Amino acid sequence: MLTAPVKSDSTIAAIFPPWLDKTAVLGAVAEAGGSLLRHGGTNSVALVRLDRPDAAERLRDAGAWAVVDPGGLFGCVGLKSGTRSPLQKET
Repeated sequence: MLTAPVKSDSTIAAIFPPWLDKTAVLGAVAEAGGSLLRHGGTNSVALVRLDRPDAAERLRDAGAWAVVDPGGLFGCVGLKSGTRSPLQKET
């Protein structure tokens, strides 16, 4: 699942090295042409809106280890239906 392509103009999860802080992740997302919607379960995971067709590649070039569909990311770790994802905004 981590190698699946992501569509442009979509919301994705960008996974950065764990030693990066929120500021560094925000800078990498901005450099790649994406918009940071929120951080995930850790500071190194970001929910990102892609603003350009090549933003996923640019996120990887800016240091992201992986760029994935956020639903697929947590579907492969065994979260049961109805379980709140670490990237899901509280309502």
